[in-house]
Amino acid sequence: MNGRQLYSGLLSLLLASASVTCLADTAAKSQPPKTAPQCMPVIQQAWIRSAPPGAQTLAGYLILKNPCKTSFRVVDVESRDFGMPMIHRTVVENGISKMRDPGVLEVKPGTSLKFEAGGLHIMLMQPLRALKEGDKAGVRLVLADGRRVFSEFPVLKEAPKR
Repeated sequence: MNGRQLYSGLLSLLLASASVTCLADTAAKSQPPKTAPQCMPVIQQAWIRSAPPGAQTLAGYLILKNPCKTSFRVVDVESRDFGMPMIHRTVVENGISKMRDPGVLEVKPGTSLKFEAGGLHIMLMQPLRALKEGDKAGVRLVLADGRRVFSEFPVLKEAPKR
């Protein structure tokens, strides 16, 4: 390697380094300003009813509180522990209990939405791991604006004491 090649290589390295630094500075300056955290709904008394080993469907219950000044809508549910979580409402038609789409789940400011046995609930189908009493499963409610509300749901024989 001759002196000219060495000098040319060092110059290229210096220019590349300056370019990366400039890009980093530009990226840092283009970040949106930090804003106050957005008010979030709160999941309380979350739990999953335990089921016999090998059960492919479990049910989850909770109380979803809205401490915010605006309404929000729940549009879906996700879980890292179940292949097919869904929100259902139990209805009795002609003496037969059936699961139905819950419709619009809007929670107004200062109110709560109760997911309970015999009514609105989360159907947790296709467990991705065996869940026994005392285990916890992660569940997220998806809001219409794209936010997600996460909670660990303990597996219990009966509802937690209030």
